[in-house]
Amino acid sequence: MWLKVVNLENLLFLELNQFSTLKRTKIGNILNKEKLMPIIKETPENIAELLKQASLKDDYKARLVALKELKKYDCPQSRDMILRLALHDKVFKVKQEAFKVAKSLDIKKNGKALKLGKKNIGYKLEDFIKIFSKIKETKEMDELDLNLFKKTLKSLDPEMYDVIRSEKGDKFNSWVKTSYNCLPKNKL
Repeated sequence: MWLKVVNLENLLFLELNQFSTLKRTKIGNILNKEKLMPIIKETPENIAELLKQASLKDDYKARLVALKELKKYDCPQSRDMILRLALHDKVFKVKQEAFKVAKSLDIKKNGKALKLGKKNIGYKLEDFIKIFSKIKETKEMDELDLNLFKKTLKSLDPEMYDVIRSEKGDKFNSWVKTSYNCLPKNKL
């Protein structure tokens, strides 16, 4: 009898050859792009800092960095935060990455496997119209001042700013301009 680890299409299998019968058993899908990443079954020393960073609603990049670190550890706090991000994060990149990590760590909710679901940023068109109109009115902008507008949006609703900035990427500024120009005209 012999054992052998085999990599097929980025999945790890354990080959067990017993009496000339070959059995393949999937043993994990925890491949980093370059190498196999070990899972540490203990609480990291900086868990409080990681949880705080993963909870920042106004910085999706910080949440991704924290998630990247949390996925190395299999402890109750990291599992809880990964589950929370996979279920409730409004930035789809973060949600999707947390879902992948949760799947690789076999994290379940109420005994059932997680499902990614559709992309939903949590904001409707009316939400954007409302806050854009509020900024236009309070800052008395007849013409769009992009930097002032973005700064005000970030201070009024940092989570919305973060979600849209991540969703629109390089097209964020042009989206703001277009959305601002499409606002309903003020009634006198």
